[in-house]
Amino acid sequence: MIKVNDLSQLQGVVDGGYCSGCGACAATLSTRMNLNSYGEFVPDLGIAKDNIDHLSSELSTVCPFLSPELNEHELARPLFGSDCKFDSQIGFYHSIYAGFVQEGSYRENGTSGGMGTWLGAELFRLGEIDGVIHVKPVTERADGEPYFAYAISRTVEEVNAGAKTRYHVVEISEVMNLVRESPGRYLFIGVPCFSKAVRRLQRVDPLIAERIKYVASLICGHLKSVHWTLSLAWGAGIHPRDLGGFQYRTKGPDIPARAYVFTATPKNDSPLIKNSASIVGGKFNAGALMLNACDYCDDVVGETADITIGDAWISKYEVDSGGTNLLIIRNSHISKVVANAQNEGRLFLNKVLAEEAAQSQSGGFRHRREGLSYRLEKSKAEGRWVPEKRVKPGEFDVSRARKNIYDARIQVAKISRQAFKDALVANNYDLYLNTMEPLVKKLRFLELRNSFFRSLMSRVSRIILKFKRRIFN
Repeated sequence: MIKVNDLSQLQGVVDGGYCSGCGACAATLSTRMNLNSYGEFVPDLGIAKDNIDHLSSELSTVCPFLSPELNEHELARPLFGSDCKFDSQIGFYHSIYAGFVQEGSYRENGTSGGMGTWLGAELFRLGEIDGVIHVKPVTERADGEPYFAYAISRTVEEVNAGAKTRYHVVEISEVMNLVRESPGRYLFIGVPCFSKAVRRLQRVDPLIAERIKYVASLICGHLKSVHWTLSLAWGAGIHPRDLGGFQYRTKGPDIPARAYVFTATPKNDSPLIKNSASIVGGKFNAGALMLNACDYCDDVVGETADITIGDAWISKYEVDSGGTNLLIIRNSHISKVVANAQNEGRLFLNKVLAEEAAQSQSGGFRHRREGLSYRLEKSKAEGRWVPEKRVKPGEFDVSRARKNIYDARIQVAKISRQAFKDALVANNYDLYLNTMEPLVKKLRFLELRNSFFRSLMSRVSRIILKFKRRIFN
């Protein structure tokens, strides 16, 4: 039987802004996840309290931000430790590749190289799974409801229809209930904290452990609330009540791989294509309408997953607008599946070093390791409770310039959350635009100034090293 104190811990996670809305607690508590007025999922703990006599005793172990002894290292070690190498940034790994799908239209239809959709289809073809648990568009939605949600695809055709990455909050409690009710073998695809939540659920729920055969993680910068989607559309001229559908990454021969070009579809009009960077708060890494929980996460690449799939932000691949994936594979069997497809000419893959893989996500690691150590230290100094992470408060020596950047990002995320809610209530986009424009400009100035000095110091270091080599030679 769960203790009131366990619910208090969960309430502390929610009240402190550390809930990523994954829904693992709701799946355990038989409660529901609701969208709040900021477009974020939170558990309905009122229902949980009403049913306290019937609750599981494993609540604190399924929430990704509680039970720090069940961190990513400890969850991954028994799964992958025996036949994998270990890297301090990307975790355990069996093989690492950069590449894309050569067969079919997977790459064309995917966000990047098409590997996520291909993996689901390939495991279907091999008879290893009966369904893929992934995020798909909500076809019939009422105003105020999410545009995307988890669903189970049970055919290759359904898997293909769910291609593309979604920068949009989702939750897993409803689909986990479907897994419990539906015998079969499943591939689960999600961001790192969701992969971690599934691994924790597998520890306490025999049906989830038996039926989810594979877990695939997406490389994650952070999660965006539903309001970010609405803000992009509204900034492009589509009022939130008129937005029918949304695609976050649009491909084209003239669109660089790093460009986040979206396609917004009004309910009764033709689609509109626009670069998100041209919309205030639209540049992804600025952090507008980001969940606060994401500032207290130290897993960039989904270290608990059998395979991690993301964009290969490596210079020699970025010139290809078709898109190239980075694959970090921890499951030796999936390594064989991928290698066999490569040998058959169905995949184009190049091996990548662990250092290269980490470097390709350097901005994410800097924000989630160095930046996290600063945010933890800052929060503790302000007397606020923070989750215990692998990164310790003050662990990194952070320059004043970097602290200014992290502080500016915190302000962008925090103020954008309230500003967009106010704009919705007032039915006035300018409230959001006028509030956010100076904050985003300030952050950009700080980032550019820091990049300039870092580039300058790097150049000076190279010149000094070259001079030393001449002297000693």
